[in-house]
Amino acid sequence: MQILYVCTGNQCRSVMAEYYTRSVLAARGLNNEDLDVRSAGTLHYPPHPADPLAIDVLKADGIDANPHISTPLTPDLSRTANLILCFEREQISDLLDQNPLAARKVFLFNDFVNVCSHLHADGPIPGDTVGDRLNEVMASVSMLRPFLPEAPETEDPHRKSREVFDRVYAEIKKGVNTIFDAVA
Repeated sequence: MQILYVCTGNQCRSVMAEYYTRSVLAARGLNNEDLDVRSAGTLHYPPHPADPLAIDVLKADGIDANPHISTPLTPDLSRTANLILCFEREQISDLLDQNPLAARKVFLFNDFVNVCSHLHADGPIPGDTVGDRLNEVMASVSMLRPFLPEAPETEDPHRKSREVFDRVYAEIKKGVNTIFDAVA
C-alpha cells in the first residue's frame, strides 16, 4: 500500500509526515509490510530541499530528512497512491481537479486521524494486514464523518517561527501515532 502525504510546497508538513511515518513503521517493525510512504506538493515549482526548520525538528527525533527533494503532485502520483492525506481542504480540491477519480482515497489528515481514533476506541479494526485495516478506515470515513467533530486543517509553518514548526510537528506526530496505534 502506498501512502501519499500532500501539502502545498512539499517542504514542511508533508515532509515531516513522510519521514516521521517511515520512522514509526521502522520502530514498529512494519517496514516489511509493503507500505510505501511518499510526499508531494500541489505547487509546481523546481525541486528544492525541505525547509531547514522541518529538517531540524525531525533531526531532534533522530530522523534524517536531508536527502528530501520536493516532488510536485501529478495525476500519476495520485493514481498510484492507495491513501492520500492532505493538510488543507484546498489541497484536496487541487488534487481532485487533477484527478477526480482520487475522491475515494483522499482525506484531510486530521479527519482521517479522527476516524482512526473513533474506530480504534470501538475495538480492533478488522483486517489481516496494516493495509487491510487502512482500507477499512478509508471505507468508514464517509459513514462516520457526520458523527465526529469537524477536523481542523494543519497550519502551514512555512516561513514561520521554530515554535510554529514545533507545534505543527507535534500535531503531525500525534496524528501519525493515532493512525498506526489503530491499524498496526
